[in-house]
Amino acid sequence: SKGTLDDRIEYLCDCLGIRTVDVNPAYTSQFCPNCGARFSERKGTHHELTVCPNCGEMNANTAAALNILRRADDKNITLYTPYKKVEKILEDRYANKQSVMA
Repeated sequence: SKGTLDDRIEYLCDCLGIRTVDVNPAYTSQFCPNCGARFSERKGTHHELTVCPNCGEMNANTAAALNILRRADDKNITLYTPYKKVEKILEDRYANKQSVMA
């Protein structure tokens, strides 16, 4: 059914003149879209809230949506980048950001 849903979304977007881009979804709800830190915990009945050690509490779905939006232009994380490599890239980016700020 996933293929059917994807086809329908693409069809509707095409009819409305909306461009679609497939991106790698790995770790989009596990890293903060603001600072890049890995979320420290998930809360809420459906784990819909997450806590960033730097930025505080935020909605996990909103964080994932922002990360997905940014992935469209990410040259290092392609649609077919293995998920473990995605994790390493994100961790390295955060570590580099921290060393620059120190």
